[in-house]
Amino acid sequence: MDRIKKSYLLPCSCSADIEVVSGQAGGSVTCPACGRQNDVPKLRDFEQLKTRSQSPGKAAGAWSTMHALALAGAACAAIAFAAAAVVGSTPRAAFDPERVRSDILASEDDARLYHSLQEYATASVSRGAMREEADLQRRAIFATGMARTLQVLGGLGSVVAVAAGLMILTAPKAK
Repeated sequence: MDRIKKSYLLPCSCSADIEVVSGQAGGSVTCPACGRQNDVPKLRDFEQLKTRSQSPGKAAGAWSTMHALALAGAACAAIAFAAAAVVGSTPRAAFDPERVRSDILASEDDARLYHSLQEYATASVSRGAMREEADLQRRAIFATGMARTLQVLGGLGSVVAVAAGLMILTAPKAK
């Protein structure tokens, strides 16, 4: 249920109306048009003044649907880009390069090691992928696809946030 705030119009001698509320009763206000000090009547005399009603939801600076859309777009973009960075990270390798290095360093016969590496490099035997390699390839393909999808979602969120922000900035200001 919306509560309506009542504001009253206090006439100034310069014929301008000064907007006052019941909390100002018994005090004084300055006219924005001429700068003259005006006494605000006591609360019991407020009913003699003209009233102006306004809805509190229409106040300047209130959140609109565009504000919510801009926030949702920015949040979607941030979450999607963060998730893309995590999902798209390089999966664990199928072999451990540190172990290969340690085996090479531990080898005492350099000639045999050199001959093995030459044989391996020039081998023409093709082999199918090992199960671990095939799993790694599937995970990498899936992670790459997910990362790209999340990047697209993040981009769409960014576009929505920017478009809503521009609409907020270019919207005519209510007086």
